[in-house]
Amino acid sequence: MRVQRTAGASDAPTHLRTSEVAGLLQVSPKTVSRWALEGKLPFLKTLGGHRRYPANEIKALRERLTEPAQA
Repeated sequence: MRVQRTAGASDAPTHLRTSEVAGLLQVSPKTVSRWALEGKLPFLKTLGGHRRYPANEIKALRERLTEPAQA
């Protein structure tokens, strides 16, 4: 998995590509894009118009989704 780091800042948050988010959440890249457009996933757009997703928030979401249900 390739993680993007903002240039010039060592403590900057890392961002994931759509395909990386899809792999982490075990859904298709189209689903990730749809969720982003629906406001379900946070993202930023690059100058080229590509979406990048904050890695820490996506990983936290994955943890919440994989937690066993409380009975």
